Amino acid sequence: MSLSPISTASLPADVRTAGTQAVKNYKAALGFEQMLVGQLVKGMVSEESSLGQGPYASTMQETLTNALVGGQGMGLARQIYKEMQS
Repeated sequence: MSLSPISTASLPADVRTAGTQAVKNYKAALGFEQMLVGQLVKGMVSEESSLGQGPYASTMQETLTNALVGGQGMGLARQIYKEMQS
């Protein structure tokens, strides 16, 4: 599964104004969240379901992951980012 590119414009304003390292840290946290959610989606989708079969199965799983994580993530990235700043 490939990770979607993370646009700096979609990051929270406080992260963007905190500097280059803060942006890198938040993007890393979002990337981890994206990867984790992708693995969870993959694990939830069984081979028997329509999301687990066919030529477009991986594309559908990636789309579902991107929809779940979307813009600023599900909140896990924010928590990881806060810990990175400590």
